[in-house]
Amino acid sequence: MTVNVFDFFSEKCEFLLKNRKDIEDLNEYLKTKTGLKNFFRSFDDLNKFQKFINAEKELAEKSRDLGDFQTPIQLTDRICKHLSDMNIDPYILIEPTCGIGNFIISALDHFPSLKHIYCIEIQEDHEWRFKLNLMQKSLEKNIKTEISFSRDNIFAHQYSRRLIQLLRKYPGRVLILGNPPWVTNTELSLLNSNNLPSKSNIKKHRGIEAITGKGNFDIAEGIIIQMIKAFSKYKGTLAMLCKTTVIKNLVKDMNKLSLNLSNLEAFQIETKKEFGINADAALFFANLGHDREEFCSYSSLDEPEQSYNTFGWVDNNFVSDIEAYKKYKFLDGESNLIWRQGVKHDATKIMVLKENKMGLLTNGLDEIIDIEDTLLYPFLKSSDLKGGIIKTSNKMIIITQTSLKDDTTKISKKFPKLWNYLLTHGERLDRRKSVIYEKRPRFSIFGIGDYAFSPYKVAISGFYKKPRFSLIFPINEKPVMLDDTCYYLSFNSLKEALIAWTLFSTPEIKNFLKSIVFLDSKRPYTKEKLMRIDLSKLVNSYSFKETKTFFDNNLKQFLDYEITSEDFMVFKKKLNEETDSLLRYVK
Repeated sequence: MTVNVFDFFSEKCEFLLKNRKDIEDLNEYLKTKTGLKNFFRSFDDLNKFQKFINAEKELAEKSRDLGDFQTPIQLTDRICKHLSDMNIDPYILIEPTCGIGNFIISALDHFPSLKHIYCIEIQEDHEWRFKLNLMQKSLEKNIKTEISFSRDNIFAHQYSRRLIQLLRKYPGRVLILGNPPWVTNTELSLLNSNNLPSKSNIKKHRGIEAITGKGNFDIAEGIIIQMIKAFSKYKGTLAMLCKTTVIKNLVKDMNKLSLNLSNLEAFQIETKKEFGINADAALFFANLGHDREEFCSYSSLDEPEQSYNTFGWVDNNFVSDIEAYKKYKFLDGESNLIWRQGVKHDATKIMVLKENKMGLLTNGLDEIIDIEDTLLYPFLKSSDLKGGIIKTSNKMIIITQTSLKDDTTKISKKFPKLWNYLLTHGERLDRRKSVIYEKRPRFSIFGIGDYAFSPYKVAISGFYKKPRFSLIFPINEKPVMLDDTCYYLSFNSLKEALIAWTLFSTPEIKNFLKSIVFLDSKRPYTKEKLMRIDLSKLVNSYSFKETKTFFDNNLKQFLDYEITSEDFMVFKKKLNEETDSLLRYVK
């Protein structure tokens, strides 16, 4: 931005404000230069704009960074060039959250057929920067493209009659382009923002799903869904920067949300380089209003011709790598072993204890704790599950219930020290925010039942990128509890746990999981994904000799144990018959 632009506007604004002349002349002049209709809506706008540019001029002269997380012009140039190379040449461009307008500036350079640009932005400062950007561009050459701007909430915006007329006149020649906010509806609510859709739960999740987080979604996802539904009937193209999790959700929910998209592609960008943040993001490209294609190819914006993989729907299953999935889809089904999620308590500083150097128990508040040890159990967090055998832990957790219906007041009679400890921290425990604790006994926990007290467990962290299964032994003759970011199977028999751990550690299981999970998810491995593993299909394809050889070559280093043919055949029989000696999945 040059000082010449600031000086030009300062002089014009000052003259008009002093002489109180009609601003229509200035608006008409600016339209011939910038293409933007109604540059100023009122004298109040003009007054605010003058104050804004005076502040901006001072910043520009001091060469200070504005610290604005807008799409860099070099990236918008690359994206528009890439679209042009794909033979995208729109007549109409819609930018639903235009910010300071870098996408629009780049579009003016790369799409020669543009007749009309329609843009929306809710933030006033962004509007002024956008208009300054347009004026700067107009110093290079007059902008002939007609531009309409609205300062508005995109979720409440009413599109102009002029735009609808143009869309009808030029079907298939619209490009929806932009970079909607990378923030969730929950985060915006915490900021008291009014830039939210009228119904936050746009996916129509009900009950516990919405309560436990599925009702939360990225604002970008809501905006893109709105754009698709509003403009699919005019066909055309959509190209939006967003997190890759948003793209995954859009492809996954296409049928559910009745989104007609085809030729779907995701072009990865380097967010650290472009925005200085660590996030997986890409340019999402799709054709609007054509036959629905339920898969999306994934490549790099720098090397778009080299596809990484294709994700989407195969035989009513949503997978992250279609080609890899085809090799291992024989394992896809319903598990007859039930995967459990670890204990949820939402009070780590109170409920989780450690031994200090003197052998005394301390909590997360550095308090020394003296309580009965009957309801204390060895405890593992997600970060402790790195594969192999686990026989030790330096953490303990207070387990106040053996089932969800247990009356916790019984603790007061049997374990008075523990009860007094809980009462001491009762206010903090009562403030736990999750609604799952409402109308339940005081100091309740969640994710507890008979299964949690089985001595042996095969477990996996929900967070790691690689699927690593751990075999967990009792510690000090007590079963180990896990936190709610872990998933596990319970066994009463070491033999059965060992064979299950061996089978889950095989390349077939790991490659199958890799083909169905999305590693850019906050928690790639979930109960939903694990319950798709039909272990009976693997055990039927694996002979005893193959299983023993795999264990001896890969796992015996962790545990010196001999798998016998009898152990293997008993496990196989029980798994196929789904007897009560193995926990079954009940629909």
